[in-house]
Formats: sequence, C-alpha cells, structure tokens
Amino acid sequence: QLSFSGRLSMNMIIRPIYPTLPIRPPQISAETAILIFNVLAFLMLAGTVAFMISLYAAKRWKADKTKTAIAFVSITVAVTILLLCFFGFAVSTVKGILFCLILLFSSYSDIKTREADDYLHVMILLTAFINREPTDIPSMLLSAVLITLPLILPVIICKGKVIGGADVKLSVACTFLLGINRGIVGLMAGLTIGVLANLIIQTQKNKAESFPLIPYLATGFMAVYIM
Repeated sequence: QLSFSGRLSMNMIIRPIYPTLPIRPPQISAETAILIFNVLAFLMLAGTVAFMISLYAAKRWKADKTKTAIAFVSITVAVTILLLCFFGFAVSTVKGILFCLILLFSSYSDIKTREADDYLHVMILLTAFINREPTDIPSMLLSAVLITLPLILPVIICKGKVIGGADVKLSVACTFLLGINRGIVGLMAGLTIGVLANLIIQTQKNKAESFPLIPYLATGFMAVYIM
C-alpha cells in the first residue's frame, strides 16, 4: 500500500497526461458546408462580373484600373452580402445584383461625364421583368407614368440645371422596377442625400459647380430595393 505522500506524487505524475490527449475537432455538417459554398460562389461570381465591368469602365474613361476595380468589386460584394441576408439564395438576390451593377456603372458614367447612356435605362427596364408576372405589367407602367410627370417640370423650369434628362430616365426606370411607392421613397432618399452631401461639398469651394446626381439616386433606389 502506498502512503499518502506516495499517492499524491502518483496523481501529480498521471494527471498532466489527460490534457495532452487528442481532442476531436468539431465536425461541419453537410448543410453548413453547402451554405458556405453557395455564399462564396455568389460573392465570387458577383465580384468577377464587377471586376470585368470596372476594366471596361476604366478603359472607356481612361481612369486608374486599380482604384476603379476596388470601388466596383467592394461595393458589389457588400451589396451582395446584404441581398443574401435579406433574400437568401433567391431570384430576388440575382435581380438585385444585376440592378446594383447597372446602377454602379451609371453612377460612374455620371461622375466622369455627367451623362448616362440610354441603354443603361433600358437594361433596368429589362431587369424589372425578372420574377414578375404578366399581370404586374400594367401597374409597373402606371408607376413609371406617375413618376415621370413631377420630374419633367423641374427639367423644363430649370432647363436641366438642377436635374437632367439622364436623372429623369434613371428615376423612371427604377420606379418601373420598384413600383410607385418604393420608387418615390427611393427618389426622395436619393435627392435628400445628394442635396445634403453637396451642400457640405460646396461650402468648401469658392463657386457653385454641377454635381453628379445619379450616384445619390442609385444609393436611394438600391437601399429601397434591399429593404
């Protein structure tokens, strides 16, 4: 029989062995693995398309390729993550990514030239038909008509100095996609952000200058789409 001191020394020798035994690593379920793969696939696909568009945009307007690519890819990936959080792996997410890419290119075009090509507005109109029923078309057309009337008056009165034709076309196309209620909310949000941002910018300059409005409108419309 071991004495008390002997048993104590034996415990001190044996006990440290237990923590060194290998611990079985946590197992990832098949569903979790598939979810992670799908998320990465969405992000990689969206980022790749954004990168390709950025290269075209940089070449067209002779801009810095690296900065343009970083801006396009980072914004697109961030929006894709939000879309996945709100809609999951659904058609609405794919539609939102396309909508984001068109708005992003339109914004970049407006920043560089204060213009946006008409085919961009047509692309938004075509995107609007994704995941829609034929019975939705009359209400979509009505939404576009209702938003057009109040937008034409500022263009005529101010002779395009406050809001231009490209801004109107983009707003009409986005309202066609979103519907009249969300279209108005997106328009008001974009205009508010644009006015506040440029009030701050103009205070730092000696004279008033024209500013691109589409980036702010795009922000408002995209935020409304996600919400």
